Amino acid sequence: MKKAMVCVLLTLAIVLGCEPHLRQAAKSRAAGVWRSLTEEKAESAYPAQEPQIAEQLGSHSRTDLIPVTLYYRYGDTSVLGAQQAQLDIRREETVASSIVQRLVDGPSISHERLSGVFPQGTRVISVRGDGTTAFVTLSRGFLGRPDGAPADWEDLPQWQEEAALRRLLAAQSIVLSLTEDARYQRVQLFIADGDDDIPERIPLAYFDPQVADPALVLAASARDERMLLTPRDALEAVLSAWQARDWAAAYAYLGDEQRALLPALSVFEAEMNELDITLLDFDVSEGTVSFDGQRATLVLNAEIRSIEGGDAQIVRESVPLARIEDNWAIAPDTLRSLMIRD
Repeated sequence: MKKAMVCVLLTLAIVLGCEPHLRQAAKSRAAGVWRSLTEEKAESAYPAQEPQIAEQLGSHSRTDLIPVTLYYRYGDTSVLGAQQAQLDIRREETVASSIVQRLVDGPSISHERLSGVFPQGTRVISVRGDGTTAFVTLSRGFLGRPDGAPADWEDLPQWQEEAALRRLLAAQSIVLSLTEDARYQRVQLFIADGDDDIPERIPLAYFDPQVADPALVLAASARDERMLLTPRDALEAVLSAWQARDWAAAYAYLGDEQRALLPALSVFEAEMNELDITLLDFDVSEGTVSFDGQRATLVLNAEIRSIEGGDAQIVRESVPLARIEDNWAIAPDTLRSLMIRD
């Protein structure tokens, strides 16, 4: 550093005494040395670092693309499916608030099997962090009429249950999405009438109609993955639908990496009815997931019955699943292979 400074001073001295055409060249060299010194000093004072979690949670003064996992309702089921997304974070935005806003807005149209659960009119009033807890305040519209419900929905038991399920899925989608990658450990959900109102905790009765005590309110919630669509959940859903001969329900979990090979629902239903294979009983393992997270293998034991061929046993058969549009699905050929036995 000292030698470099000496070089700068000597160069400047030369500049003062040399001819004009040499003076300009010496001046340029001096400027170049000085720039390299100042840049080196700046780099040593502020070494390059990987983005930290605190940076991701705080306000951003530039545009960044940050990968996140968002969770939405899987079709009309009681579980949550995933959507990988890139958040474009701009000035004064945070990852947490952007995540919650994306959840309220609903899934991307490219994820056809996912559906939103927040009623229209739900607004994100605030999202702030305090240590390991995120505090999320939504507008009171969150507790209002579910999308698609009739005007007298509050008098209909089935819609009361559906509304409670949607609120529960919505709350869990926020918790799971904000605790992904350990951004936070817990999420406290509030409601308020507007930006200037004091946030209120939400009575548990809004999430469970069986709760009668209005004093019981939703507490800060930690991550709970029981509502996530796992490989086992997906396979069990297909097998349960097969057992009930509900081919539309089974179709929701069909997927093929070559989308053109997926038959239409009407074609699939006709094929299954023609095969006429009854699933009597089944048992599924937890399964394992490949290192890249795109494949899963489960072990199936089952008993099936064919009108033409009698009963057959499926003994410890490996069943592959794949991630299609970020969620677990079974290929039509795999399902057929379980029905058609040698």
